[in-house]
Amino acid sequence: MPDTQVHPESATPVRRGARAVPVPASGMAAAWSAAAVTVPHAVGLGLLAFAPLAADHSLAALALWSAALPGLLLTLAAPRAGVVYAPTTVVALLFAAVLATVHGAAPGLGLNARQVLAVTGTTVALAFVFQWLLGVLRLASVARFLPISVTHGFAAGVGLSMVLGQVRNGFGSGALGDERTAWHALAALGVAALAWWLRGRWPRMPGLLTAVAVVSVAVAVAGIWGAGLGDVFVAAVQPSAFAGPLWPDWGGVPWMAVAERHGQALVLLALLMALVNSLEVLVFHQELELDHGLRVDANAALRRESLLGALCALVGMIPASTSASRSRIVLAQAGPSLQAMRWHAAIMLGVALTGAWWLHWVPMACLAGGLVLAGLLQVPGLMWSSQYARQARFTWVQSWLVALVFAVFGGVVALVAGLVVATFVLLHDSATTVLRHVRMDGELRSRRLRRAASDGWIAPRMNQVAVFELQGVMSFGVAAHLAEQVRLLLQPRHRWAVLDASRVPAWDSTALAQLRALVRDLQQQGIAVAVASLDGIAAAQVGSAVRSFADLDRALEWAEAAILAQRPQHLRVCHSDSDPLGEIGEGLQAQARQALEAVLRPQLVPGHSIVFAAGDTDRDLLIVQSGHITLVTHWPAASGLRLATVGPGMAFGEMAFLSGAPRTACAGTEHGKARLVRLARADFDAWAQQHPQAALTVMNNLAQIGTRRLAATTRQLRAVLE
Repeated sequence: MPDTQVHPESATPVRRGARAVPVPASGMAAAWSAAAVTVPHAVGLGLLAFAPLAADHSLAALALWSAALPGLLLTLAAPRAGVVYAPTTVVALLFAAVLATVHGAAPGLGLNARQVLAVTGTTVALAFVFQWLLGVLRLASVARFLPISVTHGFAAGVGLSMVLGQVRNGFGSGALGDERTAWHALAALGVAALAWWLRGRWPRMPGLLTAVAVVSVAVAVAGIWGAGLGDVFVAAVQPSAFAGPLWPDWGGVPWMAVAERHGQALVLLALLMALVNSLEVLVFHQELELDHGLRVDANAALRRESLLGALCALVGMIPASTSASRSRIVLAQAGPSLQAMRWHAAIMLGVALTGAWWLHWVPMACLAGGLVLAGLLQVPGLMWSSQYARQARFTWVQSWLVALVFAVFGGVVALVAGLVVATFVLLHDSATTVLRHVRMDGELRSRRLRRAASDGWIAPRMNQVAVFELQGVMSFGVAAHLAEQVRLLLQPRHRWAVLDASRVPAWDSTALAQLRALVRDLQQQGIAVAVASLDGIAAAQVGSAVRSFADLDRALEWAEAAILAQRPQHLRVCHSDSDPLGEIGEGLQAQARQALEAVLRPQLVPGHSIVFAAGDTDRDLLIVQSGHITLVTHWPAASGLRLATVGPGMAFGEMAFLSGAPRTACAGTEHGKARLVRLARADFDAWAQQHPQAALTVMNNLAQIGTRRLAATTRQLRAVLE
């Protein structure tokens, strides 16, 4: 996206991604610039929306009062710096859709014009009640999770609907195939082209209103409008005296019949209006915060606008809302000005009071041209970009799909299509990112500490273990994609596969069925599978069909134990009671060994018992005779992070033994009991004075143990960081 966009409503560049630098201008000048857009835009949309009621009331009054009063009410009741209130494209078009639906059903229901307006107002008020609920429940931010393809598609769909609406109406001629259509199309395109050309040339006079005025005057000067060829162009409205608003008639409306015949369609339109307008308000408030530093609670703003919008709808007017386009004009020219928004409301009130005397001199084709240009500019610029289409073809196609559905089939079908696309995008993105990391060459090892001989056997064979780290919610489609990728990635050398589900918050039943099928298929190929960190509900559902472990470390320990089990019998190192010193006694002479063994003190540790805690000051070195000892950050083991597991013949506690520092971890039996022997530092020092050469051998063994463990820790850290 380019750094700077020039909005056709204003010639002032609006910088995106950085704070805009406002052009010095008074609030009144900025208000005139914004109103120059609002007049043709809001009046044109109002005429389009109220067209079915033209025979029963002054169309000028209906359009002009809706363009002025709701915005004035919001300005007085909820003033906010930099925000201009006016009828927005989305609300006006959906208001038109509701009114057209009710008007089409009026003959069958016996509704007059004021009753049609009452039903329409009730439906639109319901939309703003839905919008109010979104603010009350603080669900406005949910819109942030809609994919950009859907939000762009809705915006483009509204714009295309405006353009198609003018084409269907013959650009104001009333009949698409009529011979006058070419004249109307020429005038409409003239307005659009002139406004586009003027957009960067008159900073204080935006092009849209100027273009409408110039083309209207040109039509009159040419003698086509009101001079012999008056039947060629259609006036925006018929000449009429000044009239007030048309108030709805609530009496005599067959509400039950309306609900039975058209209730579902009207509620869906109301829901669509609430969602799309809420999204537009939320996105603009994000822009206010990011580009202009104006922090606003979007949910609170949504609630305020909703209550006043519902009130305006109930009195038969098109509700106003935050107008992003007009607000950008004011922000670009005068900054966050309260004065500008008040002047804008005053100007629109003046237009409503005087419009009955001049609006009928404006050809409908000129307003149609303004709506065509506004509709085309409603389409996000990225959707017109060929570069974006090449770089993000998938998103670009989705955006145009939603937009075309909106334009052709209407907002209700577009809402369904948008939700389908959003769900599809979510599932597709989840599937493509389901594998967070893949370790195919044994990069990961467990925290189980083993003697050098065992480590020497395991290390070159860990490339037979494949580890797949999963992420995201696991649904059927995501799990199917996962199973397919696992099968493709596994190589002939692999004999064990571990699926780490620690980043999977939920599994559905179909995903678990896929998991069971994957485990079954791989076992048939001679590959054993284990799942780590499977949540309790999922583990209960898969039962014994899937081997599961509490975490990845224990799953890796299972794979390492299986590799060790493949050793030939003559290579297996078995620790026995006749070798109580284990790995620290390697290389000792018999006499020195016997003397050191004599000072060892045996200790029996029951299951689930602690040996020492972090902070203890004893300096004993401990050697496991049988069972296993787990080193953790906190005790009990379930509440802390497991640091290591040591088995028979292995020593632990060497850091305090060597340095005299307090214990840095807790040690204990996580499951069954264990037998240990203790070597006190004082006893070792006394023994070392008698056997200094043997003491050097023990210290060398301890140094090798520490080096080996440090290398294992470094390897694990590197794997995590990668």
